[in-house]
Amino acid sequence: MDSAPQADQHDHGHVRDMRPMEDVRREILNRIHTLAPIELPLQEAYGCVLAADVAAELDMPGFSSSAMDGFAVRASDVASATMDEPVTLRVVGRAPVGQQPDTTVGAGEAVRIATGAPIPAGADAIVPIEHSVAEGIEVHILRSFPEGANVRQAGEDVRAGQRLVPQGRRLASPELGMLASSGHASVLVSPRARVVVISTGDELVEPGRPVTYGKVRDANSYTLYGGLREVGAIPYLAGISRDEPEVLKEEVLGFVGRADCFISSGGVSVGERDVVKKAFFRRGEIDFFRVAMQPGMPQGFGMIDETPYFGLPGNPVSVFVSFEVFIRPALLKMMGRHDIFRPEIWAVLESDITGPRDKVMYARVRVWRERGQWRAASTGPPGSNLLGTVTKANGLAIIPVGTDTAEAGSRVRVMLFRALEEEK
Repeated sequence: MDSAPQADQHDHGHVRDMRPMEDVRREILNRIHTLAPIELPLQEAYGCVLAADVAAELDMPGFSSSAMDGFAVRASDVASATMDEPVTLRVVGRAPVGQQPDTTVGAGEAVRIATGAPIPAGADAIVPIEHSVAEGIEVHILRSFPEGANVRQAGEDVRAGQRLVPQGRRLASPELGMLASSGHASVLVSPRARVVVISTGDELVEPGRPVTYGKVRDANSYTLYGGLREVGAIPYLAGISRDEPEVLKEEVLGFVGRADCFISSGGVSVGERDVVKKAFFRRGEIDFFRVAMQPGMPQGFGMIDETPYFGLPGNPVSVFVSFEVFIRPALLKMMGRHDIFRPEIWAVLESDITGPRDKVMYARVRVWRERGQWRAASTGPPGSNLLGTVTKANGLAIIPVGTDTAEAGSRVRVMLFRALEEEK
């Protein structure tokens, strides 16, 4: 980030003038690089992004097979078959699944065949079993079938040399199945990012432990953990770091080389207890600045030994919004994704939403479809400590800079962070 003149000895590069959110996010993304690709087994590659095109070495399927249980025949032999005047053929063998047929189909002959079994030489159509009547070594065909009927042709899915899965595709179940069927047991992918999460603050207590007066439970680590799991990263919760700069520095530096990204919450505002600034004032390239956004104005970002470090505010809603706006797209880029931003829609507000004129406001809203249009309702007050307003929401209404109040009935842009069908 661009450094700013130091205002005093306690400011440590704190930028007095707020910076537009878009500029800050652009700078962060410009400094994020995709992780070096690695070869992973298919089971571990699920959810990762393919780092190189994968082509088919052979036709898929590799042989013509039957799509039905029935009889392999010559189409010309059964062209005149009807219910009233069936055609009778001599059954000369069987074609089981997983084996090469040991017989051929000549004129007036048929071979009993199972679904998926290779087509015997000489046959060019399959008569389903329900359109035939077998009697001993004969079968009566009750209707005609054209050439190619119920035959799965070799190479009808993919031809040798064709691309199976393109570079940049996130591997989901269809891609894994396609790769497996083509014989690929492993693939080259952009790996999942290993992310270390640290919460700072003497007031914090781990969930499940007793809380004395003045203490609060650490919600931020778990908010971030959920976001990281959803994005496909590998989170590691390093616990709570007390308000001692040297302790935080030692914890972070202990993970250098084993982490692809660091996230800390708390300690990036102006104040004596802002340990993140003090811990990394003389090491790394961490910049601290104010972003023209609410919530989440104070932010820190930089590199510690080439590893990205995100310093977030301490309030839980600020952590959630900061993750969505800055960290989520950065991690997706790091893991090779191209679709790095959440989907956005336009929705009509149910009531007024008031925010600061000099900042973009991310208001928590619930979105639903009604009478052919999206509608959005606030889920509560704008306080950055009110995490319950996020659990009730499925989107963030984006109130732009220069707008004091987005009025009821007006259309606003909404970033969706939860599937709409999940809301009841």
